[in-house]
Amino acid sequence: MVKTSEVTLAVAAAAAGCWLLAPSSSAFATGGLRGAPAAVTQHSGAAALASEATPTSTVTSGLAVCAAGVAVAGAAAVGRRGSRRSPVASVGVVARPAEGKFAGGIVGSEYHGWGKYEWDPLQISSKYPQHLPWYREAELKHGRVAMLAFVGLVVPDFVRIPLPDFEDASLDFVNAHNKLIYGLGQGPMWWLLVFCGIIESLRFRELGLDFGKLTLENAGDLNFGKGFLPKTEEGRMQMKIKELKNGRLAMLAFSGAITQGVVNNVHHIPWV
Repeated sequence: MVKTSEVTLAVAAAAAGCWLLAPSSSAFATGGLRGAPAAVTQHSGAAALASEATPTSTVTSGLAVCAAGVAVAGAAAVGRRGSRRSPVASVGVVARPAEGKFAGGIVGSEYHGWGKYEWDPLQISSKYPQHLPWYREAELKHGRVAMLAFVGLVVPDFVRIPLPDFEDASLDFVNAHNKLIYGLGQGPMWWLLVFCGIIESLRFRELGLDFGKLTLENAGDLNFGKGFLPKTEEGRMQMKIKELKNGRLAMLAFSGAITQGVVNNVHHIPWV
């Protein structure tokens, strides 16, 4: 049960962020992104505070506080609604496994060249069927992030975002995290944190703070881009298989690339 004081605190944080944002809007419009903080990290103590606060950094700080307050307020509201559900609904994830089907019948075993490839040597899917939706949600999320991350490893060696924060030729995948944090709420890494926080907040609003509405049917479904999916059931299954395979490959590729780059002390493609 979310207390009224917690909701009030969240709304106050959102209001404070918006107040910080308002008086700096004109400076932001005229000053552009010249003084914008560079990349971002999710560890608040990773870098020292900048000696001078720029107009853009004030905007970024206000934006971060505002987004965080709104996210917490939304989460609190979801929590209040969720607390009215029956105790059974909030216990955990519902698997809805299909009888007699491998891993509850979820997509992932098809199109392996020689029929289905049902690989689960530890029998996790049969021992913990109630967690299958969570496993699929986690696999898809990590796979998608890994695909984006690998693109982020390769592309900056050839093309950079045309902003002053990213023009430093010494930026690479090892030092970018710390270099692009200028202080608390300052730097491009904070922009990334706010963006990810908005996406996660929307997911919490859809499934509840305890992910109690997560099922095998909606695991990994962000309700985005469905208009591009094929119209047939087989076509949609093939697209899901492609996403899974590319995501799994990207997780292995990204981990291998950064490990090899650090071991060999070569921070640019091909990392050897």
